[in-house]
Formats: sequence, C-alpha cells, structure tokens
Amino acid sequence: MNLPWAEASTLEVDKSRRTQLEQLLPHSAVAGAVTLLSRRWGAELPAARWERGSLGNWGRSASYTCTIAGPDGTPAVTASVMLALPTTMESTVVACADVLIENPEAWAAALGAGWNTQLGLDEVQAVLLAAWETAGELLPDVVGDPASLTWAAPPTTELRITSEQPAGKGVLPVLDTLVDLGPIGPNDNGPRPKLAVTITAAPAMDRAERQRLLRGALVHMAHAFGYVDAETDVL
Repeated sequence: MNLPWAEASTLEVDKSRRTQLEQLLPHSAVAGAVTLLSRRWGAELPAARWERGSLGNWGRSASYTCTIAGPDGTPAVTASVMLALPTTMESTVVACADVLIENPEAWAAALGAGWNTQLGLDEVQAVLLAAWETAGELLPDVVGDPASLTWAAPPTTELRITSEQPAGKGVLPVLDTLVDLGPIGPNDNGPRPKLAVTITAAPAMDRAERQRLLRGALVHMAHAFGYVDAETDVL
C-alpha cells in the first residue's frame, strides 16, 4: 500500500507507538485470518507470537513476523507486516501485510494427518481482506494520527495472490495447484503463478465497503488475467 502523505518527511516511528503496535498485532485482522485458516481445518493455531522482522526496525520503519511451525519445527505459515517511511529509494510511505504458506507439507502436518492444503477462494478472500485492513488501518497508526495528515497524491493498494516458492528446476508452481480457482471459471491463456490488482481508495473504510471493493477488484483482476467468466456473485 502506497501512502503518499504530504508530511511524510516529518514522520517517525517512536518507541511508544511501536510498543502499541506490538501489543495489537496478536489481535489484528491479519492475525485473525491466519488463525481462521487453521480453524477451518479443525485445528487451533493462533497467530499470537509476533517478533521483530528482518526488514528493519528503527525510526523510519517497523517490521514484524509471526511464524506457525509444523510438528518438527519447520516453518509452515508466516504472517508479516511492514511500514517504511520514505528513503532515497522510495518516495512514499509504504505499508504491507501478507500471509505466506512457507511449506505445504509442514502446514498439513500442523493441521493434522490427511488434510489437503489447497486453499479455497473464500479463504484467499478472507486473507486479502484482513491484510488490506491491517495495512490500511493498523500500520499507519505507528506514525501518529493518519486523519491529521494530507494526501500529496491518491493512495493506492496492490492486492496479490502469488506463488513464492519455486518447485522443480526453479519454476514457480501455477496458482491452480495452491488455490481452487474453479469458481472464477477457466483461463484461456493457461494457468499463472501470479494474480494482482491495484485499487485507488482511502486506506480507512468500514468493513462492508472494503468487502464490496474487494469483490469488484477480484473480478477486475480475474478478467485482466484471462478468467473472463468471473462474476461478483461467485465471490
């Protein structure tokens, strides 16, 4: 999410707001979405323990991760959040939240024997909604009161569904092997490892409006990537 505030150069991530973020992350929308993923399969694996992430924590950024491991300690699912203030390489404030299935086998083992870890489209929508809400409403508070800031340009959000872990010969697996895309119909261009769409909208909004925008954006995304039969009523 790009947050082009006019006052970005005066902002900072101070200790008190960082501490508040650390306290809120276990109860955040993205943490709830991760917990729900396991609960739908009959397990209870809460995203409760968040640690400082590898993307840096100082006065210009905040980064945290939560990892759910399999029985042998192998990372299975990771949730990550990050907010970074402008640098010489980036001219705007950036906020991100994502959920990554690190290892499907470890995830299946964590859930219990016999489970298929292919995600349903409804599960993907729930994760996207929660990640968008977290990036747009929780993370901006780490630099102060977003309502008191003014926009230098329209804020934008990119929603992505991607294959991140290469399979054999370094080739990314197609999304159809990881997510059941059946409800949006066939793709005449063949399966893909990534789907993405950009939304121009204020980051803070009520949940019903966010859900409405998400469904419309997903249909637009599906059409742009060749799923021409996708309709809002199947989402």
